[in-house]
Amino acid sequence: MNVPQLPAENAGRTRWLKIAAAVWLLLVSILAVVNSVGLSRLTEQSQASAQDTHVQALDMRVTELEQQAAASKSRPRPVTQPDFEVTRKALEERLTQVERAQVEDARVGDLQVLQARVTDIEARSKKAAASAATPRRTAEPVKPLVPESPFNVVSVELRGGERFLSVAVPGAASVSGLRLLREGDAVGAWQLQAIEARAAVFRVDGQTQRIALP
Repeated sequence: MNVPQLPAENAGRTRWLKIAAAVWLLLVSILAVVNSVGLSRLTEQSQASAQDTHVQALDMRVTELEQQAAASKSRPRPVTQPDFEVTRKALEERLTQVERAQVEDARVGDLQVLQARVTDIEARSKKAAASAATPRRTAEPVKPLVPESPFNVVSVELRGGERFLSVAVPGAASVSGLRLLREGDAVGAWQLQAIEARAAVFRVDGQTQRIALP
């Protein structure tokens, strides 16, 4: 007759269930620890990133403030009303001095012009007095030089009812050296213009010359 062994089997199952429960609890604990560590790291990372963002924001703000401070330094200082009044009075005084200097310069210039005119009038008066005291000399007309004739008048001859003037070149030794000139003929630059009763009229170098007849 077989004796039932249920209590022994139940004890084995119970033991395995306990082991499995222990393993499960261990796994759950490990997972909980892992999750806790992961959450801690995530929290730290999020906190670090948040700090970095905050630090960057602070850096940007500091940079902006530095730029504003530099710009405010480069800007001209606002002029106050007292400073403006002082500057305006100084400019008005300077302008008054300049106007006075211009008026004085104009007066000096007028005096110099008047003095120059008086000096000029005195010089003219002295010159006029000197001219009146000095007798004027009448300019004598310049007599033109009379050129010497290159011939000698010999006589007046009548041929065919026309009168001719007989002239001889100086140094001519024979009758062949004689020339008969009628009115209009010329010997060199001497042109016979007319034969008068007592003189022969010649034109030479734009002048009228008379040579007495022998």
